[in-house]
Amino acid sequence: MEEYVFITFDSTNFALQAEDYLKKNNFSVTIIPTPREVTQSCGLSIRLNSAGIDEVKEIIGTQKIKIKSIYFLKKENGFKKIEEVKLS
Repeated sequence: MEEYVFITFDSTNFALQAEDYLKKNNFSVTIIPTPREVTQSCGLSIRLNSAGIDEVKEIIGTQKIKIKSIYFLKKENGFKKIEEVKLS
């Protein structure tokens, strides 16, 4: 079973900026193509584990980078389940 969180943004530039800033703050993040189950447009998202997601949102917010959505993805037995996490 594989589980992770991914964050989507309104632009590729925001995703790259967020990745850079989070890495500078010692977060382990990876840029991934935004899954097609979430959007039909091209785009990049940031993948990370779910621990510390509140801190990640706060850090990104201090840089005036707008998060579009946050999703929790779980892969098990060949099936993928994606749930949107409420932004608050």
